[in-house]
Amino acid sequence: MNRWADDKELYSEIAGYAGDSADVLFTVLRNWQSSLPALRDTCTYKDIIEKSGTSKSYSKRWLSIVAAGIAAVVVFGIVLFNRFMEKPAQTRALCKVVVGNVLVQRGKDSINLTNGMEVLQSDTIVCKKGSMAVIEIGSATLRIDENSEVSIDSLQQTQVLSLATSMDKGILYATVRKLQKGDSVLVKTKTAVAGIRGTSFMVKSDSRSTKLVVLDGRVLLAPRIQDMPQEDITGVVVDGGKSCVIDTLTLRTIQKAVIEKKVSLDEAIQESIPVTIADEKAMRVLHALNQDISEQVSIDEDKPLSINDLYPIVSITPYRNDVVVTTNNSIYYCTNNLIKWTHDYYPISKPYIWDDFIIFQSKTLKALDTKGNSRWDIGIEGNIIGDSIVQIRDKLVIPTTEGLIYFVGKNGRILHRVNCNAPIVSRSIPFGQMVCVVTADGYLYAIDVVLGVSIYRKPIGKVVGNGIFASYPEMYIVTPASIQKIHLLRDEIIWRHDDSEIVAAVEHPQGIVFATAKGTLGKITANGMLEWQINPGKEIHSLQYTPKGIVCIAENVFYQIADTGEVLWSYTLPGKNTEILSVTPKTVYIRQENSFLALRL
Repeated sequence: MNRWADDKELYSEIAGYAGDSADVLFTVLRNWQSSLPALRDTCTYKDIIEKSGTSKSYSKRWLSIVAAGIAAVVVFGIVLFNRFMEKPAQTRALCKVVVGNVLVQRGKDSINLTNGMEVLQSDTIVCKKGSMAVIEIGSATLRIDENSEVSIDSLQQTQVLSLATSMDKGILYATVRKLQKGDSVLVKTKTAVAGIRGTSFMVKSDSRSTKLVVLDGRVLLAPRIQDMPQEDITGVVVDGGKSCVIDTLTLRTIQKAVIEKKVSLDEAIQESIPVTIADEKAMRVLHALNQDISEQVSIDEDKPLSINDLYPIVSITPYRNDVVVTTNNSIYYCTNNLIKWTHDYYPISKPYIWDDFIIFQSKTLKALDTKGNSRWDIGIEGNIIGDSIVQIRDKLVIPTTEGLIYFVGKNGRILHRVNCNAPIVSRSIPFGQMVCVVTADGYLYAIDVVLGVSIYRKPIGKVVGNGIFASYPEMYIVTPASIQKIHLLRDEIIWRHDDSEIVAAVEHPQGIVFATAKGTLGKITANGMLEWQINPGKEIHSLQYTPKGIVCIAENVFYQIADTGEVLWSYTLPGKNTEILSVTPKTVYIRQENSFLALRL
């Protein structure tokens, strides 16, 4: 039997594990060890039992020795197990690179982050403007960019890695080598949770939205929805070269689909969260960081330098030589395509320019001046429909999805509120002293602007798009099956042109230009004659009239067409998911998936 060389070695082994009980255990083990020479080498546990049955003293002596021996063996086994079994290595989170002013918030203290410093669980890393930090945690490497705050919520690694981080604002780039079974890496933001396997990706987050761009591998991105258990929430898979955005509107859309439409939570998530091709600029940055994560490249800036940096563009509204641009969560004022100012509102409607006021709906109806100063905001019911705000005399006419029409003065005061009893599906059309709209139940309303009362109501059926165009006292009404011109005051039809599958129409100074699902584009004159008809291709959309002719997109081709029906020129667009955002006298702005392009007219 192996024994300790001397008492000092025995005691030191015990003290490392027994602490304050070392003296007692040392005495037990020493007494038991000293009794061992008196035992015959051939004595077995059967001999002990047999002898103890014939001799009381022997029994007592051996029982005490055996009891002490059992206790000693247990302690001895623990000592040997802890001495010879190798402990799993605990991976530490270490700072590999730090640039600029980076702080670590640890409890109530704030300390400067330095190269080689260990980052602990519950630490928050704060990178100020112009700063950056790279943290290595096992198989994961994190780059925290400027103006970002990232918290290490959970960090465990023995045989498996468990890492959970959270970021309320900022930009985080990460590369994670392929994880083993049981490993878990999570990045949480205000609106989403990204579950990582083996990948390189970038997350941009603020209080309203989360944008994920994946270089390679795949990431599971799940929405964080209030009042729904997170464990019941699924997500969308974002593969390499793809991008995804989850914002507060996405969360509301999912909740509404589950509560009102009674669809399953997973179905609502899959339908409400699109995964698109990542924009080229973000992919270039990711490729550069994948080669050298500490490279001095700017992932983002406090404010984008130009209109080309905005993502994703929802609308563009011209104002003199400038433009007002909206994205999912901000509004920007651009001069010569450079950002002059921005506000982090969530624009629901396309902005309307009223003299030097920019009117749009966020949570409330807001008015900003061209310097970005807030002039007023008021509450309204329902959402404004597209670009349906119009000015009539000294009032704004604002229809909503709740079937309400608001008349608002320049000072932000609501002058009238008219209920049309059904959602409004057309824009407001000035008509003398009246304004006309069409509701979802197929009624045409005429409302007196001065009095704020409905004076005319007529069933006309479903209309196409905006569907009504006025030339007082006459009006054009476009339905999927016909175009007709009526005299509204006399309530009579002047002429009617029948066609099938009309999908879009736009007013022309000499009549109406319309498109069909068959791929035809035609012009009807003011007296009801079909002047010309051409066939640019199917899926005609974004039909607009400009002083330089008619513009539209058919499939993936942009067309500019003369008033005579002649195609002036065309341009093949890179993708099919395109839309004309705005047209100025010289430029047409076209959105294509996650970017946009500008074409000269």
